[in-house]
Amino acid sequence: MAKTSAVSHFVAVSDLSKPATEQEGILVEVSATGGDSKKNRAKALDIVQEMWEKEEIDVNRFPDGLTQDHIFYVPSDSPKVKSNKAVSDSQELLPIVQGAQEIIQLTKLQLEVQDASEQAEQYVPIIKVVLERSRPLTSEEKELAKDKKYGKTIEKLGSVVAAQEEFQETCTGNGSLVLNAIAWQLDKGIDSQVDRN
Repeated sequence: MAKTSAVSHFVAVSDLSKPATEQEGILVEVSATGGDSKKNRAKALDIVQEMWEKEEIDVNRFPDGLTQDHIFYVPSDSPKVKSNKAVSDSQELLPIVQGAQEIIQLTKLQLEVQDASEQAEQYVPIIKVVLERSRPLTSEEKELAKDKKYGKTIEKLGSVVAAQEEFQETCTGNGSLVLNAIAWQLDKGIDSQVDRN
């Protein structure tokens, strides 16, 4: 099993006065263990403030300033985002935070599917023969099929593909809010550069 990287994810919500469905934010990755801790929230806040000061983020993005209240933890180890688990301050997850969490989980599942597919690639000729019943297996294919790795690899691929499809069906669609926030930010960043020139 691959080791999980020591990162925690947070979303900096730009305008807390907006309704939850209209809120946008910036997904921040903090290189640290410990998940939702004061130290990690402070690091996330520092990262966003630095981006803000360097004008990588539109200066009007945070109309009420930028404080710890704008930073929301995104649990990356929860596969069931739809259950609306509360964040540490007992607030319901904001739609953009749900979206960020879904993106993280979908990315993780996509990597697992790709890794499993790469491991199963050598078995494609065997699978085709078995499904199509077009010819007998060659001696080399028979040896591969008898190997314990063959069954485990095919089973793992089936499991991760099923998990990906199941999770995709439970997604809220709020991932598009993160995408919209990125597109909006990049557009504003280009506009502000043009204005300065």
